[in-house]
Parts: sequence; C-alpha cells; structure tokens
Amino acid sequence: MHASAKATQRVRAYVEGTVRSLDLPPVHALVDGMDLQWGDASIPMTPAYWAAQTWMWRLDAPDHYRLGHTLAEELLACMLGGHGIPAEVGLAAYQRLRRAMHASADRLCDRGAVLTMLTEPLEVGGRPIRYRFAAQKAAYVAEAFSRLPELDHDADDITLRNELTRLRGVGPKTASWVLRNLRGSDAVAILDVHIIRAGLALGIFTEADRVERHYDRMEASYLAFAKAIRAPASILDSVIWMTMRQLPSTPPARRGARPSGVPRQHALPL
Repeated sequence: MHASAKATQRVRAYVEGTVRSLDLPPVHALVDGMDLQWGDASIPMTPAYWAAQTWMWRLDAPDHYRLGHTLAEELLACMLGGHGIPAEVGLAAYQRLRRAMHASADRLCDRGAVLTMLTEPLEVGGRPIRYRFAAQKAAYVAEAFSRLPELDHDADDITLRNELTRLRGVGPKTASWVLRNLRGSDAVAILDVHIIRAGLALGIFTEADRVERHYDRMEASYLAFAKAIRAPASILDSVIWMTMRQLPSTPPARRGARPSGVPRQHALPL
C-alpha cells in the first residue's frame, strides 16, 4: 500500500524476532536543503525508498563491503574490478592474485607474473572465463604495488584517496572504492554507472555532468543527498549499486511502475 500524501511514512522490518520501525517524512515533503520530494518509500528510486532500504540494510548487514583486510588487498580487489569487468570475474581474479601476493610479497610487482596470472582462464560459475584487459591491468597492478610503500597508509580518508589517484590506473572512483571498503568511509563517493543512473533519476546530477571532469562536484552532490536523507554514504552506495543492477534502464520512479524482482521493502545482500 502506498503512503498517504500527508502522513508520516512508517517502514517496518522484522529482525531476529523483533519488529523494528522507521518513520520518514510525508510523500510530498521536501528533503532538507533540496528541491526534491521524499516520495513514496515503496517506490524504487525515490529518496524515501533509498532511506528505507539503507536503514534495513544496516539492520541486516552492518559490515558487508570489505573484500580484504589490508590496503594492499583492497587496492588489488578494486583495481581488478570496475568498469567492463563483471563483479564475479573481478573477484575470481582477485582471489588468484591475492594468493600469489601472500605467497610472495613482491610477486605483484612483476608485470610478467601478473600478466600470466590474468591471462590464464578463471573459473567463474563452473565455466572458464578470460579476464578482459589483462595486459593493461597487469601493467597497472605491477606499477601500483611497486609504489604502494610510498603511500601514507595512516592518512585521513581524503588524503589517502588523493594519494591513491596518483597511481597509474587508479582514478577517483577506484580510490574511493578502496577507502569505502577498507574503512567504511562516508567521506567519499564511488561514482560508477549505477550511482550516476540513480543520481540522474533523482535530479542530483545533470545530463551535462561527467565524472572525468566533474567528479568533485558530483561527489559533493551525492554526499549532500546521503546526509539529507540521513543515510551513511557508504551503505547507501551499496544499496543503490545492488538495486540499480536489477532495474531496467528507464527509471521506474519516473514511470510510476515497480520492476519485477525488486522487493518492496527489502535490502538486497551484496
């Protein structure tokens, strides 16, 4: 049932035998500091929907995004994933190279060794899969791991993120991904295609925005939105990422339709 236009919206979740509830502003109320209505919490891609999903995700999986235990492991995982690499393939490559890194700390500084490991087919879902861009990624990984000792591993989130972007092959999105995973940082944003789609549907990004030129501005808009709906930016990112992977390209909130396969009020696991 959709929320009344004037009534406070109450979202409920059943967690370990206890019913928990969250009250959100009415459908037509404006998000603090933004020319944006909260919308119906049961309709995907509205501010209320993202707030509710993030709240439920925190109840179910408070620490869900870490892939490794050290800066080196997180950097490796994030460099091997991202644009053009299916998540499952990136994780399979990461597991192979992480084992090699643990066997020999300098192994990933050897471009040839990294290339060999990335060229050999990976087993993904019971099938052999070839890793795309193996030669390019091998060069990036070898150079990054050769320079990793130069970084101040104890720097604050923004400083370390900026230091990571000085490594070849590591842009602000990848560097932010590392910080979000490793530290649960709410000070950075991972502006991938899914976050951009959601931001365009919300109106916090414009069609003229380009991450390669406007990353800082777009990041500030995303972080402001997360703060306004009282959602940790790091967890909101994961909720958006998982949800947008399942939604069709045309934003359902604009069409007024609910896509099949996306629960009404359920946070999807990463």
